[in-house]
Amino acid sequence: MRGCVSKRGNKWCYVVEYGRHPETGKRRQKSKSGFATKVEAEKALSKVLHEMNTDTFIETTKDDVTTFITTWLAQKKMTIRPGTYKTYRWLVNYHIIPQLGQLKVANLLPQHLVSMYERMQGGEKKLSPQTINHVHKVLHDALKTAVQWGLLTRNVSELVKPPKIPKAETKVWNEEELMEFLEFTKDSRYYIIFLLAATTGMRRGEVLALRWEDVDLKAGKVTVRRSYTRGVVGHIFQEPKTKAGIRSIVLPQQTTDALKKQRLLLEDDRKKATKKGTEYNDYGLVAQTKNGYPVNPYYLESRWLDFIRNSGLPRIRFHDLRHTHASLLLKAGVHPKVVTERLGHSSITITLDRYSHLFPTMQQEAAEKLDDLMKAADKSSIPIPVAVHQSDGFLLQ
Repeated sequence: MRGCVSKRGNKWCYVVEYGRHPETGKRRQKSKSGFATKVEAEKALSKVLHEMNTDTFIETTKDDVTTFITTWLAQKKMTIRPGTYKTYRWLVNYHIIPQLGQLKVANLLPQHLVSMYERMQGGEKKLSPQTINHVHKVLHDALKTAVQWGLLTRNVSELVKPPKIPKAETKVWNEEELMEFLEFTKDSRYYIIFLLAATTGMRRGEVLALRWEDVDLKAGKVTVRRSYTRGVVGHIFQEPKTKAGIRSIVLPQQTTDALKKQRLLLEDDRKKATKKGTEYNDYGLVAQTKNGYPVNPYYLESRWLDFIRNSGLPRIRFHDLRHTHASLLLKAGVHPKVVTERLGHSSITITLDRYSHLFPTMQQEAAEKLDDLMKAADKSSIPIPVAVHQSDGFLLQ
């Protein structure tokens, strides 16, 4: 590493050479001009050389946001799930690049992010706070990587807070509403999907990925080993995100009986397809189309909405069957740890936090039960015998 000072017009400057670019082979230089005297330029050169030799010098990238974040996204693709990559790509291409793409990464300021979030919250295409938070998360991750790669000195996203996400009210059905819906849909091909979601707490993708080899009808349980979820193109089967997601769930008898009937239904589909000479692709799934293919999640959602509308019941999301399952178990007095295991949460804290709205009622019920126990104990209590101390003449209890 070497440097020199020279005069340019009436001012002095310094130039530092520090090797060649690993890809292009071009000489890499850092220069600065505008010094009034040669002594000032030499002092500045000495300081820069010291910083570069002690690893405190960082040559910030000259890339704009579009160039850098596109490179980052290609690298990120190798470490995240396909569905997550698809979401990241959408956030980058449709929100981050249109808003910040022309700016130099090294010139990004907190104000740029604040202004971007304000624009996203206004206008005709107003974005939800949750979507803006997703944008912030991706941008924070990308800039953090830039700092780790030595391309930036700081991550400006750490100085900005995205809009606060309002806590959404969890909507669930009570036991009467759930039974009414299951009765309404019992003759539907999708009944087994609804029943499994409501009686096991499995996610939509987990239900759609459930294979017969994961079902033990004799023991009355199912094992969750994978999910049918979004890929870069279409949907794919993949393992749950966490170890807790791989779990066994004991079934109520109603669900076990329904699974036995479902097996007969699928066998009938196969026979009809064979008789007609039509193609039947058996994926070995508990829930399949008449031709043996996986059920499309988006089509299932549309059918779900049709059933809700026609049943006249309060509208909830399909995912809320999972919440309904948890809330009914907690109200029935099932220990939260058991509910955590059935849902596949990584810790009991997640379960307690997510369903904390149920606990005021449960606290009241607990207090009433404790009061009943104490009253019952008081009525059945035996009078404590009283003895008279002969010598001192006072009572002992």
